[in-house]
Amino acid sequence: MIRLFLTLVLLWPVFSSIPVVAQDLQAIARLNVAKSTVTDRLFGGVGITLSLSQPVPFRVFVLDAPKRLVIDFKEVDWGLFKGNDILNTQAVLAIRWGLYRPGWSRMVLDMDTPLAIETIEMVTSTGGSNAQLKINLQNVTKSEFAKTIGAPEDDFWAYKPIGSDVVPKQRQLGDRPLIVAIDPGHGGIDPGAKRSGHTEKQLVLLFSRELKEALILSGRYKAGMTRDSDEFVSLPERITRARAIQADVMISLHADALASGDASGTTVYTLSAKASDAAAAGLAQQHDRSDLLAGVDLSRQDDLIASVLMDMARLETSARSDALAEQIVNGIATSVGHLRKRPHLSAGFTVLKAPDVPSVLVELGFMSSKRDLNNLLTKEWRAKVIAGIINALDIWTIEDAAQAQLLRK
Repeated sequence: MIRLFLTLVLLWPVFSSIPVVAQDLQAIARLNVAKSTVTDRLFGGVGITLSLSQPVPFRVFVLDAPKRLVIDFKEVDWGLFKGNDILNTQAVLAIRWGLYRPGWSRMVLDMDTPLAIETIEMVTSTGGSNAQLKINLQNVTKSEFAKTIGAPEDDFWAYKPIGSDVVPKQRQLGDRPLIVAIDPGHGGIDPGAKRSGHTEKQLVLLFSRELKEALILSGRYKAGMTRDSDEFVSLPERITRARAIQADVMISLHADALASGDASGTTVYTLSAKASDAAAAGLAQQHDRSDLLAGVDLSRQDDLIASVLMDMARLETSARSDALAEQIVNGIATSVGHLRKRPHLSAGFTVLKAPDVPSVLVELGFMSSKRDLNNLLTKEWRAKVIAGIINALDIWTIEDAAQAQLLRK
């Protein structure tokens, strides 16, 4: 066996000069659940062993609030893996996993107590046909843990900026097809709500694809999606992708579930620093938390000057977003009939903060409601909602263009 003892945070598998069987490192590694474990160590701490069908590039780091260990791979097929299959310690509360972005997978271990990386060991077979990633975590104090947290910066894992030379978007005047950015919520490592074997990320992706097709077939719109696969896309990246296609509007789609209460029906949200009610505030916090739990730190997104400039730009965009939300509420109500008692609400959803793109977030329904879940699974219902959204966009486009013409005079 070839043993590689590594304490670096950013790691690539390394091979000795011993002749090895040629490998296609572009192939997807598979997790061998039977030979993988997360368990207590004999003298304290936690030991992690992940058995893979082949060695792949990876990195490991820890984050705080909440305390968690993040392991990134290129790329892992999780198969039928369930976190409890390998979890044998109370020091780790839960394990989450999935596609982080195209070509890269992520596993996140939520920790109950401060743990720091002690050693990282990649063990590969002589022929390189399989590998084991072994990580030892040691118990540390809160102050010691604080010194270890943080993701690597400026490395090859980072997203490359999309279209840094993008021409500033001109407000639509009704003289060309409207460009709609469709944003299916969640994805990859972040499944969103779960009910009866269904996940929010799957349902909203299906709806988004059908909406995109209907918009394009109408001949009046161009449409793009922030994700078109089971991929994790951070909240700021969603806005970046919308701007990269020169979107005139952005429609983010969700279908949450509530732990308590009997909320049902479609709701349309726009951005506001003050939430309309406690439920709206809770949903906004829950949506933003999905980024945090996936290992994305949003705390340093804006500096002071940029924030002020963007707030000024949002003064105009906010009114346009509210008008779009009202039209979507009316369009869906006319097409479907059943919306919540207060169908237009507001909250501080990060995904709605594009300063130059009118944006709304549509909660298609709540998976915690049997009726809403059945609706989401019914093609005829989805088609009615899509028709309502397109009718709303038709009206909004005309009214918004008329206002833009007045501003130019």
